[in-house]
Amino acid sequence: MRSVATSLVGRDEELESIEAFLARATEASSALVLAGEPGIGKTSLWRHGLDAAEDAGVRTLAARPNEAEAAFAYAALTDVLATVREETAPLLPEPQRRALEIALLLEEPDAATERHGVALAFLGVLRMLAEDAPVLVAVDDVQWLDRASADVLAYAARRVDDEPVGFLLARRVERDGAPSGLERAFRAERLETRTLRPLSLGAVHRLLHERLGRAFARPVLRRIHELSGGNPFYALELAEALEREAGRLDRDGPLPLTLEALVRERLVGLPRATRRVLAAAAAGAQPTVALLERAGESDALASLAPAVEADVVAVENGRVRFTHPLLASGAYALAGVAERRDLHRILAGLADDPEERARHRALAAPGPDPEVADALDAAASQARRRGAPVVAAELGERAVALTPPGRVHDRQRRLVETALFHFESGDSSRARSMLEQIAGELPFGGERARTLVALARVRSYDDDLRAATALFEQALAEAEDAQVRAAAHEGVSACLFRRRERHADGIDHGQAAFELARELGNRPLLVEALGSRMLHEAILGRPAAARTLEQALALRGEGTGERVLRDPRFAAGVLRLWWDELERAHAEFEELAAAARATGDEASLPYVLFMLAQTECRLGAFDEAAARAEEANELTVQSGQEWLEAYAHALRALADAYRGREDGARAAAARALALAGATGSAPAEQFALTALGHLELSLGRPGDAWSHLEPVVVWAEREGADEPGAVPCLPDAVEALVEAGRLDEAEEALGRLEVNARRLGRASAEAACARLEALLAAARGEREAAAAAFERALAAHEHVPMPLERARTLIARGAFLRRGKRKREARESLEQAVALCEEVGAAVWAERARSELGRIGGRAPSRGELTPAERRVAELVAEGRTNREVAAALFLSDRTVEGHLSRVYMKLGVRSRAELARRFAST
Repeated sequence: MRSVATSLVGRDEELESIEAFLARATEASSALVLAGEPGIGKTSLWRHGLDAAEDAGVRTLAARPNEAEAAFAYAALTDVLATVREETAPLLPEPQRRALEIALLLEEPDAATERHGVALAFLGVLRMLAEDAPVLVAVDDVQWLDRASADVLAYAARRVDDEPVGFLLARRVERDGAPSGLERAFRAERLETRTLRPLSLGAVHRLLHERLGRAFARPVLRRIHELSGGNPFYALELAEALEREAGRLDRDGPLPLTLEALVRERLVGLPRATRRVLAAAAAGAQPTVALLERAGESDALASLAPAVEADVVAVENGRVRFTHPLLASGAYALAGVAERRDLHRILAGLADDPEERARHRALAAPGPDPEVADALDAAASQARRRGAPVVAAELGERAVALTPPGRVHDRQRRLVETALFHFESGDSSRARSMLEQIAGELPFGGERARTLVALARVRSYDDDLRAATALFEQALAEAEDAQVRAAAHEGVSACLFRRRERHADGIDHGQAAFELARELGNRPLLVEALGSRMLHEAILGRPAAARTLEQALALRGEGTGERVLRDPRFAAGVLRLWWDELERAHAEFEELAAAARATGDEASLPYVLFMLAQTECRLGAFDEAAARAEEANELTVQSGQEWLEAYAHALRALADAYRGREDGARAAAARALALAGATGSAPAEQFALTALGHLELSLGRPGDAWSHLEPVVVWAEREGADEPGAVPCLPDAVEALVEAGRLDEAEEALGRLEVNARRLGRASAEAACARLEALLAAARGEREAAAAAFERALAAHEHVPMPLERARTLIARGAFLRRGKRKREARESLEQAVALCEEVGAAVWAERARSELGRIGGRAPSRGELTPAERRVAELVAEGRTNREVAAALFLSDRTVEGHLSRVYMKLGVRSRAELARRFAST
């Protein structure tokens, strides 16, 4: 008896690749993909890698999905975790453990499971195992991975980096040779793809001799090699067909049958009872001997014996597995349509899982059937609760197809639900087309209003906020149900805020949604309505925002919904950022980011990262802000939401502009503006323009700066955006006008900004206004007024930790003092500015400060004298803090702290942290 899986003849290079891969994977995350056409020998090499890993003490988690399993949620994940679930599940955080157990059908869901919770649990299992020994996740026939399992594996693959976790994958290469979605999750430098080449003539000779025990004449061997194309499976089939006289290989004779026909011919030669049991095995997801006997085969093992002898199937621990996918497809195809329906009807009666039972019933149904459609509908809901919306969408499509024409209401409801399953799974284009179709079919009224709300939700996250707003408003005109009206009012309010338009209308819609949600007792919607209303109130500078914030926070913890974005602390953090409560806002967003990661809420995480990036930009932690923007960008690219991707690029541009990285800022801003123009992402456009304006201003190009910032200024005036914190570029715009010599325009713009800064008590805006007042006075030759304004600016800076803004005031003041021949004071001001700019990594502003210093004559600072930034770092290190703790305390990057510490060692002549501590203890 031979195995259809090829031997390792002629695979020396591939074996070396596997050996090298396993060595890499024991140190850090690595992936090896064995790719090739059917029958080329992928599985044999995959098995060799699995065996080699186990021999080396690597913990192996393996799955071999088949075509029948591809439609079942978490089928492969169940196999991957089979040997470790009982060991690791109890050690997971309870939300993750429960999400995993529900996904694997080990617990009943009581609500919809967040699929990211399942992914997070799997990641936790991998990291847990990797602490004790290297781990290998091995998946054969990746092309048959079910989508839910593939998403979970991809999530983990993107996040295990330094952990010793390897991924050994084998997949079929069809005509296009495109990589699987799972492969795209790996970083390029950590991924090796080995495409298996055809065997040489000599390798085919060795293979046939080894497996069939005979040597073929050279002309026949050449013909086998030529016709098989070096494919080992095809070569063996041809050789066996020749031995059975099922085909001729003479060059002048007829060509042999195709591979599929050879497979068919091989199966047709088996007894009828064997072919029937093989068809039943091919129809099942995970066929076992016991299942086949329950399906009507009195002695399934005896019926399978000829197939085992022919190496069509293998029976291992009671489980029946085809030795090659083509054989499974051939066995299923040999059964007629009626026989296949009969098999699925029998298997449906034996299936314990409602999802599997519904699928079999669907395949057994000759046409629309209300009971089967209902079963598929229920199975789709279960799949959604298990956190598998892709499977839910596929089951929902089947339910729609089998819904009888007379059940119009059921069909429409299922279409809407299925569309939302598609949307949740990331296929927004499919969701949109389905919902647009339904909306076009429905008459004016309540049912259509419900569909319009769903379509508006999709459009709001898809590509067009204006279209989404119009759909929500149309739903309001048709809605008959209070729940639909509440959702539509909240949708209009949220869309208007994201568009940064019609804020007064946004408040009214938010209030209407709030009142309806309160009547309905819908707390999640209640909090969302308050949040939308609050943001509109705040951007307009209305005092009511503070009262709405208190009202929203009072509802926290009372069933406010599963999403982090529904936590009122998110909107609270936005307001605290605008209101100069920067450390508190930063702590709030850090907690929310941790919560999003802990629960796998990656739909909310990008928004939290955006706000963290903005907060860190104001705190001067530009490296950290750039890292947040990059992480958010990765998440948004994966979800395909271009308007969010635009936001991420804009914030990266802002961080780069503050750091003085001109090329990076321009490239990121250009990308953001292109995406914002296509999607209508107003925040992304404004932040990209803010970045470009700041960059040009720092480079001494005020005219170019104003050209970028003017549209934002015009928007703020038109929309009544009086909250200075919501429009942080306004001081730069005024400064650009001053430096461009447009003093009257600058004075007018400054007046509006000052009124709002004082009315609302925003220290950062008051500091910026005082600096701008000083620059205006200096430009007009009013030196006493300018000097007083600079002092007011520095006093105001003491109330809010924005180091770059303070540094800019010190630079402007130093230049002013230098021109007034007050050299000592000018030097002190500029030296402080250099230290602050170096501390936060603002390279261009640091250079401007050094340039002004170079224009001052007299004594330069001593080489051994520490700058204020260096002294702060040295003092904290001397207290025994680590570099990471110092970085956190001063809002610096680890690299910046290391640079400061190196200069401290050099200037003070010390070589260790202990020496530094003694030096400071003696002073």
